[in-house]
Amino acid sequence: MEQATIGILSLYGLLGIALLTLWLRHQSVLHQRGKMATKLGNLEGNLTDTSRRLDLLSRGVDTVLGETPEVQELLQVHRSLESAETLLFEQGVTVSSSESCAIATHAAKSILNNYLGEADEEGEKVMLPGIIPLVLRFDAILNEAEMLAEDLELNGDELRRIGELLHESGKKTRATDFYRRAHSIAAEDPSPLHSLATIQREQGDVDTLDRTLERLLAIEPDNVEVLKEQAVLLLGLGDDRQTRNLRRLEGLGEEFEIEGNLSEVTDIAERAHQARKATDPRLDNPTTTEGLVEKSAKLMLLGEISVALETIEAAIEQDALNADAWLLKAKLLAAGEGRTKEALQAVRRAVALGEYGVLLESEILENEGKLDAARAVLEEWVDDNPLDSEARGRLSLVLFRAGAVDWSRQVLEAAPAESWDCAALHVMEGRLHLLAADEYRDKTGKHDHMILLDAMVSFDAAIERDRESGLAWLGRSRALRYQGSTKEAEIALVRARRLIPKHPSIPLEEALLCIDIGDLAQATSLVAEAATNLQHHTSIPYIRGLIAARQGRVVEAQTSFSKVLSMDPSHIRARLNRCSAALLHNDLASALDDANDLVERAPDLNIARQRRAEILMNLGDWIAAESELRRLIEKDPNHTMALIHQGTCLIAMNRAEQAEKPLNEAIRIDPQHSDAWYQRGLLYLEFGRIDAARADFDAAAKYDPRHLDARLRSAAILHEEGDAEAVSAWRKVLDVDPEHRLARRRLQECSNEAKTGVTFLPKD
Repeated sequence: MEQATIGILSLYGLLGIALLTLWLRHQSVLHQRGKMATKLGNLEGNLTDTSRRLDLLSRGVDTVLGETPEVQELLQVHRSLESAETLLFEQGVTVSSSESCAIATHAAKSILNNYLGEADEEGEKVMLPGIIPLVLRFDAILNEAEMLAEDLELNGDELRRIGELLHESGKKTRATDFYRRAHSIAAEDPSPLHSLATIQREQGDVDTLDRTLERLLAIEPDNVEVLKEQAVLLLGLGDDRQTRNLRRLEGLGEEFEIEGNLSEVTDIAERAHQARKATDPRLDNPTTTEGLVEKSAKLMLLGEISVALETIEAAIEQDALNADAWLLKAKLLAAGEGRTKEALQAVRRAVALGEYGVLLESEILENEGKLDAARAVLEEWVDDNPLDSEARGRLSLVLFRAGAVDWSRQVLEAAPAESWDCAALHVMEGRLHLLAADEYRDKTGKHDHMILLDAMVSFDAAIERDRESGLAWLGRSRALRYQGSTKEAEIALVRARRLIPKHPSIPLEEALLCIDIGDLAQATSLVAEAATNLQHHTSIPYIRGLIAARQGRVVEAQTSFSKVLSMDPSHIRARLNRCSAALLHNDLASALDDANDLVERAPDLNIARQRRAEILMNLGDWIAAESELRRLIEKDPNHTMALIHQGTCLIAMNRAEQAEKPLNEAIRIDPQHSDAWYQRGLLYLEFGRIDAARADFDAAAKYDPRHLDARLRSAAILHEEGDAEAVSAWRKVLDVDPEHRLARRRLQECSNEAKTGVTFLPKD
């Protein structure tokens, strides 16, 4: 019994354990199911969020590409490159050479479908955003497949366009390969050679560049730029091709001139060539010191400063005692930015080795705004070398620019007689004369022709000694413009622009000359050209103010002259012009302030007193205006406008009996001055002398057919008298102003009287 009970209890125990185990397993399954449900929920949420983001991204891309459908085509290029990479490298199947070329060609053409090689208005190639990374990827495919341009089945134009894309991507070696292949296929197309020359120029490969330019001349024998560039490369070589190029340029009406500040570089190149020719019989080895100096000098003449600097550094490493190399290095460093200290060290090293570098050293210091240091360097040199005309002229110029005009003049006066056989001193003397002419004009309102004659003598003396002195021709042009000889001034200015085309004063002087001859559109274009180099120069807003004033844009003119005065409050002409513009704009308070300032600064400037009197007249202050005019007439008894305005003031002050004398005097001085006749006609009306008044009004209209007030007064007198000539008089008013209402009404009245048969009879 006990064993049965124990067995039953054991069975129950086992059943309990089994149930407990099952329950625990059930709980574990429920827990796992909960965790799986949570994970599935999170995964579903993540998938939903990802789907939403992808949808947003897709719609965003569609929106962006919808505005630029041409960029959408780049996606097709991407797919083509993907296919090319897969077929060539990833499928694990060997591809034949012809198949590889066909695959790469297809990829290249897919890129070309989105690049036509067209240029915009500024001459820049138009490239779609995003195409460059695809080109780099294409270059990587060619590198991996070890392919060259000749392996692709492309024509000359397609090869050139791929080359342009590779060049823009910075892959110059690969671009060179494509340009050369394009030229070999389309030998008569100069475009690949022009592009190839650009790369060779950037890399400083002057020998290869020379050969490329020669091939270009075979295609385009009259290309002026190519002829000039090759002439630079052939400087000092004694090559017959340089003579050929110079003759061809002469035949095309072009002159080959090296700018003045680069002529020393030309000399260095020629000296280096002669030294290389004497020491290196191979003549074309650029690894010698002389060869590197020559190469660097020519690269500088071509404008490739960075490559030229690398080349001259290599020359100095070979021979640290080469004076030409140090001088050229100084010039190259000075042409850049932020390397003034290194440039000064280089030029001083060149001077220590016997090179003439004082002018370059002073120029570097002056360009950095260190005028005192530049002056000190030149003074020390001139004291030791008093016969150095170039250095003395530079010293005078530095002082001139610093505002020390008297000191600048003293430097010239102290020059020995032997040193005057040099253009530089005569040019500086002429510039000082022009400055004196400007000062005299600012003080008096007119030019001193004796000073201008002295300036002409100085510039002519400079030209006699050096006909290629651009500054002398520029100064001569300005002196001629002041004298009113615009045709001769234009001829001199054309010569100056040819000699110093990049001088910032050239477009300014041309703009002022265009204003004098009335070509305002050309003047506007020229001042815009000047503004690119002289952004903060007072001449820019001043000339723009003159143009605006001539075109009747008074407010704009006033604003421009205000800009000038904010930069230079002592600018007399800008203040005078702003005063006139304010008067025309009826801004009398501002105009009076400017007039008072002018009278105080330049008491002998008659036009300033005239403007002040005119402003006072507009303000109705007749007494003060007449007093100002009286002072002006005392200084200049023949000032016609002052006499006319005085008569106007006296009439307004009810002193008509005194007004006739100044008006008669004005007519005596200038019998053709219409305003004088008109004002006296008003005076005679005041006196009741109708016939005399009408005669004066007719005289005013005779000398100025557009004088509307004079014609109105004359027509009104005839109309009041019932004279038949009134019809003709009113028609003449309408000829001047077709919309004049009073004239139309009076003409209609005359016509109605004529229709009704009324006879015009003079009134009693």
